[in-house]
Amino acid sequence: MQEFEMVRDYFRPLTMDRAEAGGLLDDAAILNIPRGFDLVVSSDTLNAGVHFLKNESPGNIAHKALRVNLSDMAAMGAKPYCYQLNLALSNMPEEKWVKEFTDALMADQKEFGVFCSGGDTTIIEGPMLVSMTIMGLVRQEKAVKRFGAKAGDLIVVTGDIGDAAIGVSVLLDILKLDDPAHFLNACHRPMPRTAISDIVQKYAHAAIDISDGLIADLSHICSVSKVAAKVEADKVPLSYAAQNILDQGIVSLEDLFTGGDDYELALAIAPEHYEVFKAHAAQRGVDVSAIGVFEAGEDVRVVNASGDALKFDKAGWTHF
Repeated sequence: MQEFEMVRDYFRPLTMDRAEAGGLLDDAAILNIPRGFDLVVSSDTLNAGVHFLKNESPGNIAHKALRVNLSDMAAMGAKPYCYQLNLALSNMPEEKWVKEFTDALMADQKEFGVFCSGGDTTIIEGPMLVSMTIMGLVRQEKAVKRFGAKAGDLIVVTGDIGDAAIGVSVLLDILKLDDPAHFLNACHRPMPRTAISDIVQKYAHAAIDISDGLIADLSHICSVSKVAAKVEADKVPLSYAAQNILDQGIVSLEDLFTGGDDYELALAIAPEHYEVFKAHAAQRGVDVSAIGVFEAGEDVRVVNASGDALKFDKAGWTHF
């Protein structure tokens, strides 16, 4: 299989015949931005051996690559539009690998309403690299940023926290669990919260997706918003599976709160808007929880049910 055959047979169908992509016959896509909208653009790069195992299945790589980018759109309150895909491969893959990779992308495209508008394929001396640039649309000047949190806003998160971090520990053989399937699925297929992008845009003063860990990502909001955050540990939502191994002492709250890879959203919501936001999210099948409050000051502190501060050795994942 040659490069142009691979593009024609497996990557061109990902354009879903959208005119903007031009059948991948040109070097660039031509995108139409509706009047009254801004184009929101974000990029993420996944490297073999860092973000996924070198022997990871192509379907899992594809699902994660697209979904972590979609998560960035949800955090900005943007509706996903399209994405560019760049693959740097260690060698020309077998046709079976390419089919599984593109089948996974197509499944997610249909689920989340996006298409591939173009990209590039190349060979690299070293581990495989998958890079995506995703684009979304948001009403002009309505994109949600990190710096809008106000003292008194509730700290609100979507979904459960910590499952993906456990899954990563299983993949790295740090943890041995009898039935790790739930946790592995959480890290292989994070659920981008694009279903609530519009209500994030309407109600959130600030937002971020939880990729580096709950504490680290709240710290990012606090830093640019010039506020502090108080997290009540007993209010942070955990799955039944995570709570079970926490109770057994297999993992700690620090593992769950700082591990990262959740790709849930952390939001600043005014108290008077929380219940209506929660109701709208529930209608879209998304659970949300208020886990604390933003307040005057700086940094993030985590307290137990008695109000005592919990000390963690780290805040979350860092690349450097």
